[in-house]
Amino acid sequence: MAELTKKCKRLWTKPGIRWLCGYFFVLLCGVGLVYYWRVAYSLGAGMPGFAAATTLIICGGFSAVYLLVFLAAHFLKQNLALKTAVLVFLAGLCFVFANPPMQAPDETMHFLRAYAVGSGQFLFDEKQQFPNDVNLLVRDFPGAYINGVSGEKLAPDDPTIADAFARYSADKAAGAVAPGAFTPVQQLVPYFPQALGVAVGRLFGADALACMYLARAANLLCYAVLCGYAAAVIRRFSAVLIALAISPVSLFMAGSCSSDGLFMGLTWIFIALCLSDVVTKKRLAVLALCFGLTFHAKYTTLALLPLLLLLPFEQKPRKGKKALSAAAQRWGVLAVCLAAGVIIYALLTGYTALASNYGRVPYADTGVDPGRQLAFVFSNLPRYLAVLLYSVYRDKANLFTIGNFGWMDMTVPFVSYFAPLFLLFASGVSALEGAREKLRTAWVFLATAVLMYGFTYTGMYLTSTPVSLPEINGVQTRYLLGALFALFALASMLMGRTMALQNLRPGLPQKTPPAWRVLHYGFCFALVSALLLFQAYYIGP
Repeated sequence: MAELTKKCKRLWTKPGIRWLCGYFFVLLCGVGLVYYWRVAYSLGAGMPGFAAATTLIICGGFSAVYLLVFLAAHFLKQNLALKTAVLVFLAGLCFVFANPPMQAPDETMHFLRAYAVGSGQFLFDEKQQFPNDVNLLVRDFPGAYINGVSGEKLAPDDPTIADAFARYSADKAAGAVAPGAFTPVQQLVPYFPQALGVAVGRLFGADALACMYLARAANLLCYAVLCGYAAAVIRRFSAVLIALAISPVSLFMAGSCSSDGLFMGLTWIFIALCLSDVVTKKRLAVLALCFGLTFHAKYTTLALLPLLLLLPFEQKPRKGKKALSAAAQRWGVLAVCLAAGVIIYALLTGYTALASNYGRVPYADTGVDPGRQLAFVFSNLPRYLAVLLYSVYRDKANLFTIGNFGWMDMTVPFVSYFAPLFLLFASGVSALEGAREKLRTAWVFLATAVLMYGFTYTGMYLTSTPVSLPEINGVQTRYLLGALFALFALASMLMGRTMALQNLRPGLPQKTPPAWRVLHYGFCFALVSALLLFQAYYIGP
């Protein structure tokens, strides 16, 4: 028996045996999943051969993902940046297809703008006419849909998303005419990646549905590349950044037709550069560009400026050169970032004014008046602070809404419960890094988080909440990803200092560095989350 145990241990040390056992486990998961769907949701009841065919499809999909993971592990062993980009893209593809058409927040208007740009329309025409298949897609897949209990009925006889696909195909084949679609979006830059996907689809004669999936994939690819660059330059708290970059909420938005794909990727790069190991002119140019583009998209980017205090300017100057103090250099970088923000904002806003015939687009809620509400905030500051604090308390700081997909209406409880634990795990593996940081870093993270929450909630109060309400509406977790990074990086510092890890002597390096470990676990968590989202939409609530 002892000899058999030794032989088994020797076999287990061989990578090929472990990969083979893992593959059999993946196949077993595929078979078990289909069996669970049959028992819990009566999938394929009364349809002979349906279960077998579904099992083959699911196991085939699992096998393809497993093969790609094997190739990534085999060829990208020493390149964290490239592996991050590849795994983010692979996990995001699962969300691309698990999320039905037009079910991401405001995806309809984002797709229409991406389709217009992909068709060569760089002006903003309020009366622009879209092809009929685009109009059909918008009509047959309204947003805010919940399987079985749709927030917006697909049609009286179409209770499921699967029926909507059939309806779209039948309407397109029959030449049905749908009302003209409309988008109030008047931006270009965030839609260039998606527009490229649309352009490729149109070049090969794809219909609107195929173009939408290509736009999603192109948006995801852009996000994955940006995440890879962020992983390449960051040197502190990389595990926390990777955990958020590959989190379900990030992949869900990046894998949809949304401007958030570019915005989130640039945000990760801005944070990564502030926590890098060296400052160069090229990196400062990228930093300023990231700030300018994100500031044009959302004013809340201003809350990230305290991170500039963490730029590594302490290195000794070269001989024969007079160097400015670290504080002076940081003030210089702040001035450059603000200048870039003003210039980019002025250029893009000016272009919109020249290229648009929309006029003033009213807010969705007629009771909203930002100017009047801002005046009310300053004249009733104690009341507004009470409303702000209550809203953050009511939302539990948005820590447990990472599993809210769709238009915040398709909730996957497993993701909401376990996502904060996974982020805490990422904080834990970064505890040694946190312990060795200066106390100033903790204050910077705290200031960043407080400012981000304050700016985000105030922004939603001014644009989405009637002045008379005692709470703030419309805040989503995706708006606060920068704040979550600051909070969980701060948690790393608290863990490390509590356990006095800064006093540890350097020992043997870990077999698997923390950032790599978080990337692997985050990839697995993202796959499970995408699978549960697919189940919620296509199998049953």
